[in-house]
Amino acid sequence: MPPQPDAARFAYADAGRILSETFDAFLPPNRMSVADHAAQHRWVKSPVGAHLERWSHDTAPYLTEPMHWLSDDQYDTVAIVGPGACGKTMIAENWLLYSVESDPADLLWYLNTDAALEAYVKARIDTMLDQHDPLIGHLRQGRDALAFKRFRGGRAEFLTFTSSSLVNKHVARIVADEIDNYDAALGDPMMLLNPRRQAAGADSKLLVISHPDRGAPVDAPRSKQRGIMGVYADSTRCTWWWQCPHCGTYSSPHPGTSRRMVLDWPKDAPLDEVQERARLVCPVYGCLIEDGQRYAMNRTGRWVGDGETIDEDGRVTGERRRVKTAGAWILGVMSPFTRDGIGGIARGLAQAERAAELGDVEGLRQFVVKTCGEPFAPPAKVGNIDAAVLAERADKTLSLGVVPDGVRFLTAWADAQGSRFEWLVRGWGEGGASWVIDRQMMPAEPGTNPEAWDDLIERMQDAVYPLADGSGRGMRVRGVGFDSQGVPGVTEQAYAAWLRCRRAGRTQKLGLTEGRDVWNLVPTRGVATRYAPRIQLVYPNTQRKDRKAAARGQVPQLQFNPNMGKDALAAQLAQEAPAAGAVSFPYELRGGDEPPFEFFEQLAAEQRDPVSGAWSKREAHSRNEVMDMMVGCEVVARLHGLHRIDWERPPAWAQPWETNSMIAVMEAEVALAAVPADLRATPAMLPVAARSLAPRRRVIPSSYMG
Repeated sequence: MPPQPDAARFAYADAGRILSETFDAFLPPNRMSVADHAAQHRWVKSPVGAHLERWSHDTAPYLTEPMHWLSDDQYDTVAIVGPGACGKTMIAENWLLYSVESDPADLLWYLNTDAALEAYVKARIDTMLDQHDPLIGHLRQGRDALAFKRFRGGRAEFLTFTSSSLVNKHVARIVADEIDNYDAALGDPMMLLNPRRQAAGADSKLLVISHPDRGAPVDAPRSKQRGIMGVYADSTRCTWWWQCPHCGTYSSPHPGTSRRMVLDWPKDAPLDEVQERARLVCPVYGCLIEDGQRYAMNRTGRWVGDGETIDEDGRVTGERRRVKTAGAWILGVMSPFTRDGIGGIARGLAQAERAAELGDVEGLRQFVVKTCGEPFAPPAKVGNIDAAVLAERADKTLSLGVVPDGVRFLTAWADAQGSRFEWLVRGWGEGGASWVIDRQMMPAEPGTNPEAWDDLIERMQDAVYPLADGSGRGMRVRGVGFDSQGVPGVTEQAYAAWLRCRRAGRTQKLGLTEGRDVWNLVPTRGVATRYAPRIQLVYPNTQRKDRKAAARGQVPQLQFNPNMGKDALAAQLAQEAPAAGAVSFPYELRGGDEPPFEFFEQLAAEQRDPVSGAWSKREAHSRNEVMDMMVGCEVVARLHGLHRIDWERPPAWAQPWETNSMIAVMEAEVALAAVPADLRATPAMLPVAARSLAPRRRVIPSSYMG
């Protein structure tokens, strides 16, 4: 055989492949979304075996919309808050595959430590790339390094977040993984990362994911939020809403939402029983939801952003906040990847709470943040209430039944006892300052007497309290609430009384606050579930928990967390006027100059467990109606938006007296009789309207029940 030319001994690239790849370079990027790309091309390990299966959006539907955001030009930042084992990092992995195969671009991925980077890249990234070799194998260029992957259309670089790793890094796509664990000495990660992204062009994007280690509770002011919760606070603030499998109503597992579904379990049971009996509780009808029902619930779920409202039937109205950052918050109870499901979460949380009672608060913090996915709120350092101290603060310049300077609006709340009604009126001013305006008692049988209910509501709604300026004007009550539980028959009587008022035109829906209907008259109910929301408005009064067979309830019910309400009250009572949030008391509430001071004894009848936060009576026979009424008045005030009022631009019903819509001119004789002598104007000084055009409204004189 004749010798072959030298060229024949060398291998040459396939000419057809070169030509194909050359033409591919002229084609525009495949503009499918990250979510669509994952559904078509991503393979994941099966949860029930070692084999691979195709990505399904049905497994964790809450991941789908955030992946679409990564392909949406409306957003330049996507923030994902979540616990471990919830799938949030899979969003970033899918974005990487998308950036390699569908829409090529350079990508930087920052982690918090060298060890975390090495472990993650070896265990997850390298494995994922190998699993998808048929998809991207021909796109991989050269030999991979641990932290540097080169592809035909760009590169993926994995770096520890340090000052040196930020130098000269300008790429179109950045993943900031677990930013709450970055070195705090470097400063705000967003301030450091955004210039890296922005320098790459207008279509650049930043994906931020983390446990909320540095976050404050969701209702904390924006100025107190740090880390991922700070980014989320400036985003679309999306929360997850899903459908109860029993009654069909929509609610959310997120704190701060208007209808929160909470996890509950028997408090003092053994841990095995805690795990076995843990259930999600529907906030609308109290339905108990098993762990296995969450898969179907997630398939009904949807993200609802700030500016949007979702009703109990799942109808979303409003327009989502238009900002450049899209934000989603995943919770442990949503995740199908959590070990042992909601039972495992309940067991771990119960175990951590019991350890915290012995001093290990850090263990509880780690569990709440890493497994539940919520910012940790340290046990409140709320002191117990001292009756003698409060009685000493009673102010002789204040009078029961008179509205002092500073009060902008009034709320009233009634407690139903076995043989009487008691109610209290509280006035509210700037910064949450408050004054006790009145306390009343009326003999009645709340469980059996509808006429007594009608009389109670009429008295509270029609009350007009004179202003302390002697002008002949009075302030009407903005919101009235009443207890709808207690002795047998109270709930039925309370609902029936509200319906009668509705038919008579005495109840009004005044608008929406945080997605809740605001009523001028509302039944209330304390909810004993430990993680119940501070307040939420529901419509529970149907005969059956089958929404296909029963219409939506007609009567609203304002549910509230009694422990949170009493914590807030204790914090307020710890302040002394004129401090923000302080409570002021007329001297008449002492009932005399010598103890016992019955009003203040009832206000201090309960004490707080410093770890569990639960309030209970100091002595079994103690009366605590005053404490309940004080909390009830604030619950009603919160429904009307007390905590959201901008006092520089308050609503008409909370404005200064000269422009306040709740102030009316009273009958001259009644107005004078109700004002202390040293504050009274003479009849000649009263405006003409006070004598001729005064509205015919009931004026409730103050009375003290000793």
